[in-house]
Amino acid sequence: MSRGGLPARFPPHGAWPGIMRADVAAAFFDCANTGELRRAITRGEAPPPSDLRGTGRSKEPVWTLEQCRAFITRRFGSGERQAAREDVSDLI
Repeated sequence: MSRGGLPARFPPHGAWPGIMRADVAAAFFDCANTGELRRAITRGEAPPPSDLRGTGRSKEPVWTLEQCRAFITRRFGSGERQAAREDVSDLI
């Protein structure tokens, strides 16, 4: 795979699938391509793959929708972050 990787791909029907390949996971995490997703994982801005699908040399990483949503909830849905936003609005 090149440095940029595959372009991010949104689901054609509009609903996120339960299991996503790297290109769809890249779109889910608002990355332009799979290379950007890989860098986001390294920085802790996206979760590592849930599993590998396939056999032998054809194994590919996959992410579950549940894992991706849980990651976002842990990262952005904490009460501490919400309280910080509320404090900022009180100052304005």
